[in-house]
Amino acid sequence: MAVPRDFHRVPTRALAAFGSSGFAQNVIGTCLGVHLFIFYTDAVGLAPLWISAALFVATLWDAVFGIVMGQISDRTRWRWGRRRPYILLGALPFGLSFAAVLAPPESLDGAMLGLYLGVLLLLQFSAANVVHVPVLGLIPEMAQSYHERTRMAAWREALGNVGDLVGLLLPFALRAALAGDDASSGADAVVARGAYGLTGLCGGMLAIAALLWTYRGSYEDPRFRRPTTVSFREGIAALRRNQAFRVLSVASALAALSLAFVSALFLFVLEYVAGISDPLIQGSMFIANIAGALASYPFWVSVARRRGKAFAFRLGLVVSSLAFMSVFALRPGALAPLVAVMTFAGAANVGFWTLLYALNADIAELDELETGERREGLFAGFAALLRKCAFAFAAGSVGIGLDLIGYRPHAVQSDATLLGIKLLFAVPTTFLIVAAWLVFRRFPLTPERWAEIAVQLDARRGA
Repeated sequence: MAVPRDFHRVPTRALAAFGSSGFAQNVIGTCLGVHLFIFYTDAVGLAPLWISAALFVATLWDAVFGIVMGQISDRTRWRWGRRRPYILLGALPFGLSFAAVLAPPESLDGAMLGLYLGVLLLLQFSAANVVHVPVLGLIPEMAQSYHERTRMAAWREALGNVGDLVGLLLPFALRAALAGDDASSGADAVVARGAYGLTGLCGGMLAIAALLWTYRGSYEDPRFRRPTTVSFREGIAALRRNQAFRVLSVASALAALSLAFVSALFLFVLEYVAGISDPLIQGSMFIANIAGALASYPFWVSVARRRGKAFAFRLGLVVSSLAFMSVFALRPGALAPLVAVMTFAGAANVGFWTLLYALNADIAELDELETGERREGLFAGFAALLRKCAFAFAAGSVGIGLDLIGYRPHAVQSDATLLGIKLLFAVPTTFLIVAAWLVFRRFPLTPERWAEIAVQLDARRGA
């Protein structure tokens, strides 16, 4: 049996710096995901069709450009590095484009306003890929031991949860502060535009500062800056031949599709199944969810260390399915069960996302052993493409499902429709999780196999 590579512990300050990239990504991503639509319809007055069209085009570009950016990062041979310079180059456009999205000129309306939103979203999503695809490629370079990668992924996800909370609550807090005692309908739209404008400015500056911290505190391995002889087409062919990558990609796409269903239906469950329509209480449920996630990181890191990352990933899938089925335990107005479910769901999802990034990093060594190339960026970009496609498919499927069960907006739902919401939330999601679990059983990278690969690569590099 091979002797594992010497354990190299990533300094805590480097873990925090790397993790701050998760804060930057989520403070903007969560804010746009939760608030963009209602801001542009209610406060700005843009037709929903224009918003959907802008998001559709930008999302398609986002998915494709992620792969391109991964390939660019892998092929970069600057003396400053092949990952970190892009963090510095993309930080300012990433933050400023977010601020511009939430501060549209008041002189624009109709088609021109829709065009403005579309162009800014294209810029924002492009800058996000320029930054975050290279960031994910840093995991196998900064942490070159099996278990340290789990710690790195956990730090990024944990600080990302803090970003979720800031991105979700910042518009509410600023709106309340600006409104004061004036609750008149005429002033509401003005207050909303001002609050969201400040949200864009504050959130953008926070994201830029976090990414600068990532740039300053992260590092790369100069051994991986090697000329490549593999074309993009040959690289994609190599990915198809890599069993570990195939298995992880299919399993993560199925699980991401399941979680996308949950995200799209979450507010419907709160509003109609749990009977919670107060925005303050809804926000409290989000806080309980994130608190459960933050509290669970030591558990998942410990399980991964004791039993291996593949076991922890499978356990995360099982626990997530239990969280989905718990929707049948909810009753209208019963807050205690709802808090318990939200807290448990937050902890369950951590097992999936954290281990996904850590496992994806391990595939880089297997690919290097087989091809002689280091292509962490391509792996990160392609994995992101699959997850983005899953979320896009879920968004369309949920609309069809709600129509089939007889859902009517802004109305009292029938008992059959309420049961249908529960079934939509629990049954397809659990089926997808079970499918992901079955697919992932074929994942070949055990801790022992990874250690053997690491020893062979160290010997090759030494030679």
